[in-house]
Amino acid sequence: MRSHDATAQAAGRRAAIGAQWFAALCFLSALAGIGFFDRLTSVLLILSTFLFGIVSRYSERYMMGDPGQPRFMFWLSLTSTFVFALILSGNLLHFAIAWCGISLSLHQLLQFYKDRPGALLAARKKFMISRLGDAALIAALVLTHQELGTWDFQNMFAAAERLQVAGPENIPGSLSWICWLLVFAALLKSAQFPFHSWLPDTMETPTPVSALMHAGIINAGGIAVIRLSPLISLSDSAMLTLCLVGGFTALFASTVMLTQASIKRCLAFSTVAQMGFMMLECGLGAFHLALVHLVAHSMYKAYAFLSSGSAVLTKREVPDRPNNLTAVASCILAAFALNFFIAHAIGVDPLDQPALNFIFSIALAQMLWGLVSIVGRPWQVPLGLISGVSLSLIYFGLEGIAQLVVKPMRSNANWIGILIACLLLLVAVAQTQLPRLSQTSLGQMLYVHARNGFYVNTLANRITASLWPARLFREEI
Repeated sequence: MRSHDATAQAAGRRAAIGAQWFAALCFLSALAGIGFFDRLTSVLLILSTFLFGIVSRYSERYMMGDPGQPRFMFWLSLTSTFVFALILSGNLLHFAIAWCGISLSLHQLLQFYKDRPGALLAARKKFMISRLGDAALIAALVLTHQELGTWDFQNMFAAAERLQVAGPENIPGSLSWICWLLVFAALLKSAQFPFHSWLPDTMETPTPVSALMHAGIINAGGIAVIRLSPLISLSDSAMLTLCLVGGFTALFASTVMLTQASIKRCLAFSTVAQMGFMMLECGLGAFHLALVHLVAHSMYKAYAFLSSGSAVLTKREVPDRPNNLTAVASCILAAFALNFFIAHAIGVDPLDQPALNFIFSIALAQMLWGLVSIVGRPWQVPLGLISGVSLSLIYFGLEGIAQLVVKPMRSNANWIGILIACLLLLVAVAQTQLPRLSQTSLGQMLYVHARNGFYVNTLANRITASLWPARLFREEI
């Protein structure tokens, strides 16, 4: 028996070391290929290979002793390979093949522990949603060839540029359908409402899968929209859809996230909200900012999942933040004034992207509010002032750099972005007042409903169990 265990452990270790060498080779190849790839491909490829290397290294110890470690490392490597193929795709056909391959190989990781009802239910729910996304992408693939006569990205974008110059009245209706299908596929892939419930339910998979999925694979929808932005931006209705769905998803998931007791479910709803923000940015034509968001979120979320255990201990050591409305209002006003001042100081028009600058100011206000709780006194502002100026400069600097990688496009949905930004401000203020709200009957009622995700997950589980029945689900539904 011991000999068998030792043999299994040795096989698992060899598989883990092989995956790490493969990850190192991919990362070095990505660095060496910077001069051969376009800028967007280089950024995404370096990011994805780096994340794969970190996750594969972490998996060696995490999966140590598990008899399924060789199988796990194989599917982890294959899934990552499909991600690399997606990024390197030069035409829509190869992109679609890699898109489907990611989903099918990820399915094997999500149901790695097939004796766990929750894991199996989430995997099947994700599988069915992904097939809808695949169908939309394949339909767009067929229509693109019929309308443009090519699948090559460069030829597609050249045709899109000609149509952009010709004017909206010369854009054929079939092209709008292509944009709609591409957007629909991206929304499904990035766990947008109401197709989001599978993501928070995948917590019974090994932690490295969660890290890879939340930091990398979930970005496939955003990558599709950013990559195909010259085409998608031709349709005002498609851009409007990105704004509406992305904005609502961000609001919904941000609210639900505040009520989750499990650190991993909280991180999962955070991912849903961040994907919503990314779709909102794309809908507003700020594809360059969506790329910055994608990179920053990937790095943060990989770290967050791989250190989720220590995050619980860290949270216990952080003092409770003050909920004084005067302090909160002061932080909000200071953040807006600071952001406006820095924008003018460096020659940037803050009204160029009013909704996104509004949202950034909200995030800056939350950072200042966090610093207030650390220093203890709201009038001790030097640290907050230095941090705020630094973050604003980084934000506008990255925005300028990102425009060299991805070109921003026009959008007629700015008014929706401003409305969503105002609602997000209300959510941010409500977050500071949770102790008070929890003492009211309305707050307690909303807490219960939000804690259950407003029952969207329950409905999705029942639909999944009825379409793909299994005995294991009976105790879960």
